[in-house]
Amino acid sequence: MEDRKTAEKRASETAREAAARVQESSSKAAEGFREYQLKVLSATKANIDAIFEYAQDAVHAQSVPELVELSTTHSRRQLEMMAEQAREIASDAQKLATESARPLTSGFGNQLSRMS
Repeated sequence: MEDRKTAEKRASETAREAAARVQESSSKAAEGFREYQLKVLSATKANIDAIFEYAQDAVHAQSVPELVELSTTHSRRQLEMMAEQAREIASDAQKLATESARPLTSGFGNQLSRMS
């Protein structure tokens, strides 16, 4: 009888800990997703700003060769900027996945060992 109560108590404690870990994981995921969204919005704004800057410079170009040079420079800068943004966003996505899963995975082994 005592073993059954002990097992029920352990199972109840494990369930509470699991629920707390899920809640912590959800909170971290929500916080991380907000940061991720801000990073994407920041990248989008930077790209739009660069397009407007290019348009303003293109309007003031005095010749076709100047416009071609301006376009080439703008394209190179945009590709470099977008590559960097892609690296940062991918890194943030990886961090989001890792950080939001950590509360779930950190106690998983402990809970299994207590149940057995």
